[in-house]
Parts: sequence; structure tokens; C-alpha cells
Amino acid sequence: MTLPLPWQQSQWNDLLERARSDSLPHALLFTAPAGFGKATFAKALIHSLLCSSPQDEGSACGSCSACKLLAAKTHPDLFWVEPEEPGKAIPVDRIRAVGNFFALKSHYGGRQIVFIDPAEAMNRFSANSLLKTLEEPTDGALLILLSSQPSLLLPTIRSRCQQVVFQRPDSAVSTAWLAPRLSRLGADVNVEDLLTLCDGAPLRALAMCENDSLSLRQELMVQWAQVHTGKSDPLATAKKWSELGLPQATQWLSSWTMDLIRLKSGAPADAISNGDIRPQLQKMATGLELKGLFAFLEQITEYARWANGQLNAQLAMEELMISWSRQRVK
Repeated sequence: MTLPLPWQQSQWNDLLERARSDSLPHALLFTAPAGFGKATFAKALIHSLLCSSPQDEGSACGSCSACKLLAAKTHPDLFWVEPEEPGKAIPVDRIRAVGNFFALKSHYGGRQIVFIDPAEAMNRFSANSLLKTLEEPTDGALLILLSSQPSLLLPTIRSRCQQVVFQRPDSAVSTAWLAPRLSRLGADVNVEDLLTLCDGAPLRALAMCENDSLSLRQELMVQWAQVHTGKSDPLATAKKWSELGLPQATQWLSSWTMDLIRLKSGAPADAISNGDIRPQLQKMATGLELKGLFAFLEQITEYARWANGQLNAQLAMEELMISWSRQRVK
């Protein structure tokens, strides 16, 4: 049974009340940075709306025939739209199939739901195709779009959806949720430091410990530092970094570069996001200039905007590592 997360209760109560009063919009756009749990919330809502006997608090019962079909991902009134591979675009044919799906009658006489994640993975053609469905919604149709970068969506798509924004969870709530899960993993980390490292995103923090990303991050920091000192080839390092995936790679590069800017600007210790690698960053900062760091951060930000699209990760990382190697003060 899929449930909303503790910090999502207000959005949960609001949308359930609207569903019960039959006043849900035909399109919802859930936005938040990665790791805040918007996909978890969307799935909990979908299960609740399609369940035959939802609980009093709105969660799906988990035992009816509809819930069993949802668990098996075979419910006929739910249509999933995702890239065929992470980082790839959603093709126009997949979005055209959304219109065909809504043209059919509901198998259970209720709602028909389409789930698109991430919405910014739609290319120009697929986004334009979705507009036709948004402009002429059918009765009982509900589109749920998820996006970590809503600015990449067409303004006409954003304007036709009701946006639900998931803010950064309160640190006490995040810590209470995350601490027992880290304990079960046997992760020997400071919860507050980990949340700071992950920009307050509890699910991202948990994932870092589940897949041992903390160790990988330390390894990549060493490689990045060696490019800075001229001890490693930028192209060879770029190849290793591209295997990480552009969204994660640009997130770490952006975080480290912003900390370098803070250190060069004399920011206090508690302003540093990557406190565990502060000594390495401090040493690195002495050989850098603020002007160059701001230019490098702008380049990272531009690549990050398109990290979930069709941008070639290898080429992007090569350009970033070459730019980084040129940051050295000679």
C-alpha cells in the first residue's frame, strides 16, 4: 500500500477533499526538486482514486481487485508515460497514445488517469501533442505530471495544469523519518549533515546510503581535485563522471562549486553544504578566482537544465572538465 510522506499531509488532505467533492482539475502538475517525494505522493493519490474501498484517511485499501491490478501495474484505467531509458526523451508517439487512451471508456466506470514522469522529458513535438489533450479533456480524465524542472515545460502546458508545489520538508520531520531508516541500513552518518548535503531532500539522502553514493562521491572528489591540479586528464575523468549520469554529476559539481564561491567570499562554516569535504574545498579555493568560478557555475547550471533531455552526457562532461582544468591560477 502506497502512502504519502509525513511532510505531504496538507497537500494530501486538500486533494482528497477536492476528489470527494468531485472538484479535482483535469490536470495536476507536481513540482519539487528530486528527493522530496513527489512521485511517492502521486502514486499514493492514484491508488486512492482508483481503489474500490479507500480507507477513511484516503489511503488505498490494498486488497480490492483494483489495488491488486495497481500493484501488478496492469490496471486498465491507468496509463504510465515515462522515457524508455533514463535521460531519454519521451517520444511523440507515446503522447499520442494518451489521446487514444482517453478516447476509450473507463473499464471500471470511474476515472482514467495518465501519469507522466518526468514531464520535462517531453520533446517539442510530444509537448505540443499533449496540448491537444489538455485543451479538450474528456469526462473523468486526470493527467498527473511530475517535474523537477517546471521551467523547461512549455508555458502553455503549465498554464493548463494546476500546480502543486512540494516545499522543502521541516528538518525535524525529515530527521524523524530518515533516522530509523538509516539505522536499519547500518549507515554510520550524521543525519543532519547528510540532509544538508542533499539540500534537505530526505529521499535523496536515503538513496545515497542505500547505493553507497557517499563513497563514490569521495572518489569523484579526488578525481575532480586531480583535474584541478593537472594530475589527471580531463577527458579521462569526464568518461568516469559521465557513467554517473548527467543529473547527478551536475548536481554534485554545482554544489561543490557553490561552496568554493562561498569559501572565496568568506562565508561562515555553517554556510557550506559539503562540510565533510571542507578541507579539500578550502585547499582548492586558494588557487581559484571568483570570476572564473561564477562562469563555471553558470556553465554547469546550463547543462543541468537539460540533463534529463537528449544532451550527450559524455560530451557535456568533457566540456565541463576541460573548463574546470582551465580554472587553475598559473
